[in-house]
Amino acid sequence: MPAEWGQAKIEILALRDEILGKIEQGVLVRTIYEELSASGRITMSRRSFYDRVKQLRSGRTTPKTQVPAKAPGQSSATPTHTVSPSNTQAASFLPTLKAKEQAALDRLWGGEDPEDDASDETEASQ
Repeated sequence: MPAEWGQAKIEILALRDEILGKIEQGVLVRTIYEELSASGRITMSRRSFYDRVKQLRSGRTTPKTQVPAKAPGQSSATPTHTVSPSNTQAASFLPTLKAKEQAALDRLWGGEDPEDDASDETEASQ
């Protein structure tokens, strides 16, 4: 019988201290799962149990999309965005435009048209 949505998280949080205590004692996660499942204390799948225990061990009990806490002296009106050096390298992974696509984009955004450049060069040489 499938459990309700969110049931696995509730079960893990309820047994968190017991599970982490057994792990610290050196008990295998598989053994912990088998004991809890056999006693009916958890109803989730083995894979879900392993994933949830992995999250517990890394200190993450909330989803990956958590919002960082605001510092006490920080105003909510001024965002503090910093760019790390690794973010500058990410631009190299972006797709590049073909010459015709780039020319069309430049025309749309008021950039120089390559055809205009060619006519300027011929006028300058005369």
